[in-house]
Amino acid sequence: MAELRKYGVSTSMLFPLIERDVVDFEAGATFAAGDVQIIKDEGAAANTTNLPIHEGNGIYSLTLTASEMQAARIVVTIIDQTASKVWEDQAVLIETYGAASAQHAFDLDKATQDVTVSSITAGVVTAAAFATDALEAIADKVLDRPIANVEPAAAFRTLYGAVASLVNRRRINAGNVEVFKTDDATNLANLSITEDSGQDPISELDP
Repeated sequence: MAELRKYGVSTSMLFPLIERDVVDFEAGATFAAGDVQIIKDEGAAANTTNLPIHEGNGIYSLTLTASEMQAARIVVTIIDQTASKVWEDQAVLIETYGAASAQHAFDLDKATQDVTVSSITAGVVTAAAFATDALEAIADKVLDRPIANVEPAAAFRTLYGAVASLVNRRRINAGNVEVFKTDDATNLANLSITEDSGQDPISELDP
């Protein structure tokens, strides 16, 4: 199983070593250049900047630099290069997070996430799923968003059309009410007027 570490951030990883051909932990390993190598995103193996340190009872730590952590998938191999190996071959798998180039873009270190929602699939979203301030921010944005932002593709018989009929330029012309787009020049719709002499004429609308 791969360990999770943040992309591009120096980290320390832990691993055990088992004595060669013995079931005991190896507590006296010494390391030389080439014993510990790193493979980033299935690329060429290279020696790590640092060598492991024995923490006790056969458990070792290795510090990987920020540069070494710039990959989505990382493999660190710990292989004794001497003719008579002291320890069994070991490897540590790492998957990174918290960057677009990481294996997982989501940043697990942030208690509060900034998420851009591009679409919402079918389902039920309740108010309990959102903080009150988030719901109010959505409502405020709906009320404040200029209808010009949705105008190019919106049909008239929509909520957009109803709002346009209230806030855009309107003109009585040849028995129709002309509703214009936000440029006050392009016709959006013509609403036919039905007149009845028995009813009082409208003299004012406010607003």
